[in-house]
This record gives sequence, C-alpha cells and structure tokens, in this order.
Amino acid sequence: MKPEMQVRMGCFHEGDGWHSGVLSQLQISEALGENAVALSELLDCQFFNQFVRQEQKGSTRCFDLSPGMRANLAIAHALWRQARVSSEIAAQVVFSWPQIGASVAAIVDFQQNQESSDPFRFFETIADDALPVQVTDEYLDLVDERFLLWRRPEIEPLVTARNLDERSRHVLANPHDFVARQEFLQQLAGLNRSVCHDRVWVGRVIGEAFLPQAPQNGKERRLPSSVFEQANSAISTLETNYRTKISINISLAARIMKRRSLGLRVSIPGAALPR
Repeated sequence: MKPEMQVRMGCFHEGDGWHSGVLSQLQISEALGENAVALSELLDCQFFNQFVRQEQKGSTRCFDLSPGMRANLAIAHALWRQARVSSEIAAQVVFSWPQIGASVAAIVDFQQNQESSDPFRFFETIADDALPVQVTDEYLDLVDERFLLWRRPEIEPLVTARNLDERSRHVLANPHDFVARQEFLQQLAGLNRSVCHDRVWVGRVIGEAFLPQAPQNGKERRLPSSVFEQANSAISTLETNYRTKISINISLAARIMKRRSLGLRVSIPGAALPR
C-alpha cells in the first residue's frame, strides 16, 4: 500500500482532530500544506515521534498533541521550510524552548475562564487572508544562518486578547452601550499599529546541532555581539547589524495550521504544496 493511501485510513472529520488533540499524519500534512510522505522526516524526529498514538495494529499513525505541541509542530515546520534548517534542528529548537510554543498557543487556542474564544476572529469563515497582526504576532529570526532570536510584542499578547474578549462580550450583552461599542471598535482598529518587541536570544546553530541559550527569567537581555562591531564604535548586536536575516512569523504559521485543520479556507498568494 502506498504511504499516501495508508495515512488516509481512519481519518477523522474536519476539525474533530484539532478539538480532540489527536491528529493523523494526513491531517497534519494537510494542515501544514505539506506532502504527507515528506512530512515523515519531521514527524520521525524523536521529539515528535514520542507523541504517536497507534489506534490499533495496522491503522494509520496518529499523534496526541496538546495545544502547545501543535504550535511547536507548526513552528518547527516553518523553521524547516522557510529558514531551511534541518528537520532535526527545527525540532530541537521548539523542544529546547517550550515557552515559545506555549506563548503562541495561548492566542491560537485562546481561553477565557476555561472557555474557548476567538477574540481576534482569526477562525471566522471570512477571515481567510493569511495576514500578520502586529499586536499578537511573534517571530523567530535566524541571523547570519547561526543565531536564533525570538521576538514578541512588549505588551503581552495574552493581555490584549483578554481585554478584547471582555469588551466583545460586554458589547454583545449590552448592544445599546454606544461608548463601549466605540471603545471596542477603536481597539479593533489598533490591532495593526506598530509595536515594540522584546528580543530573546534562544541559541545558535552549529553544524547539525542547536545549542540553546539558557533563559534568565524567561528573557536573555544581552544579545550576541555583531560581527560588524567596530573597536571604536558603540556596542552593537545582531539586533541591528548582520549579514543575513530570515524572519518567520510563527504566530501566523500556527494560525494557518489551525484554520486548515478546521476545514477553513486559507489564502496565501503564490503558495504551493511542497513535493
């Protein structure tokens, strides 16, 4: 039996896997826009393979993934495909820094008072354009093909999400409160305002290995010194001086994965399925 056919056995209905946390390899490949056979290279890494849950002998390979682990998978896939690091290094990054996936998942699978909610309307039927959102989106920057930096908004995205969700609920419950409605609309209009980012040095790539930087209270303030730093100049870091930089919107990668998993349309101009 061909691998493509084998992974189709025992599929769930669209969306069921996301809500249950159990996804087949085919479901994961479709959610990531990846060839199912090629995806085995990433899923076979020991970091992800430990979450395999075989339903029964001869059935398709399924993965039992928490919200944070689904975000980790989307992030690792984006690193693998967009930054062109090896699948093993991509997996090492997300498992060395689980707080990155947890932070992204807190918005993608947002909950308020133990209830699921979608304050930014990321998963509405009409919200199919894959667009960045300044106040929520986090990034991984691969600098000079070696140094990895994590960028996230200085104003905690989870705080923004909670405020927006509370205002949305208030407006729905009090449709004649025009002041609250105006404040809600103003907050919506400001979602793509320019924001400042915290930058965290998470580690470096050396050959086929990722060497993580130990976090200090969740943040590493001192970034690596730039290779362009001059002896008589002010101290500069890789934040501003570098030869090359690849920036990956890891929040967007996780949102796209969830939309596809839920059976929702995603518009990505020029996107093609890797073969």
